[in-house]
Amino acid sequence: MRCYACERQDTSPCQRCGKNYCPDHGADLCAVCLDPVVAAPSSSTFRVALFALLGASVLALWLLVRPPGLPGDGGGVVQEPDISPDFTPGLTPDTGESPTPTATASPDGSPQPTLTLIPDDQTPAPTAEPTVTPTPAPIEHVVVTGDTWNGIAATYDVDAATLASTNGYSVADVLPLGITLIIPR
Repeated sequence: MRCYACERQDTSPCQRCGKNYCPDHGADLCAVCLDPVVAAPSSSTFRVALFALLGASVLALWLLVRPPGLPGDGGGVVQEPDISPDFTPGLTPDTGESPTPTATASPDGSPQPTLTLIPDDQTPAPTAEPTVTPTPAPIEHVVVTGDTWNGIAATYDVDAATLASTNGYSVADVLPLGITLIIPR
């Protein structure tokens, strides 16, 4: 047989395409199969791979800038409960009167408890009891990605150096992720 590219005697067939070739037109594969243009992917395959890489890069950057929260994660900030200071137990909210239970008789003659309101001016004056001021619970902050000493201090309106020293650190220390900081009051 003859070489596919010239009229010389062939020495072996190409392992890829099966064409016969001489030593000048190939070694393990023929010259056509060794051409880089033949080995390159098609333009559509190249474009699909390029857009997939671009999309993955954008997604990775988005996750770095704004990581997803975990279930039950409040963003690292612990909020205090809202307690109204003008609530007084035992008083009705509309009149300010204290409810006093009394008993009345039902039609069959058995006593039935009822609730009547007595104006405050008729109730006996309460005895003075010591007022206990509850100690507020400390505010805690869980360190998340992007937190800094100055940023946390500005959020809670405290000094950054005081915040760091309260928690056993200095402002020069790097904040470890996931630790809980106590916010001084």
